[in-house]
Amino acid sequence: MLAWTDSLSVGVPKLDEHHRHLFSLLARIAAMVEERGLSLDALGSVFAELNSYIAYHFAEEEAMMERAGFPFLELHRHSHQTIAMRVADMAAALTADDMENTARDLHGFLTGWLIHHIEIEDFEYRPFLAGGH
Repeated sequence: MLAWTDSLSVGVPKLDEHHRHLFSLLARIAAMVEERGLSLDALGSVFAELNSYIAYHFAEEEAMMERAGFPFLELHRHSHQTIAMRVADMAAALTADDMENTARDLHGFLTGWLIHHIEIEDFEYRPFLAGGH
């Protein structure tokens, strides 16, 4: 089970809290699949919360990067847009017939993305946002 650890801290408490929340959504998806607790309503609710939260998180993160003069903001913004579109596409394709596969695909996608995004892309802004620049 993938879980938040302090080694994933970007040095900004507010953004670390956002990332912890994304990990909690990931854990909810995993629990729904493992416990056979999937329903179209439950999975649709997770997608809705995920879509809403990533939009909020990305906007907050991008605003902080802009204020800090982060030089790679546009690349980061493009990455955010790609992720948001992928999750929205998965939500739009959700059907009762394919719920389990969709939930597994979403979990797999988010697992790979979340770690990569934090450890590779978000760590780039640490020196700028955590007071180092």
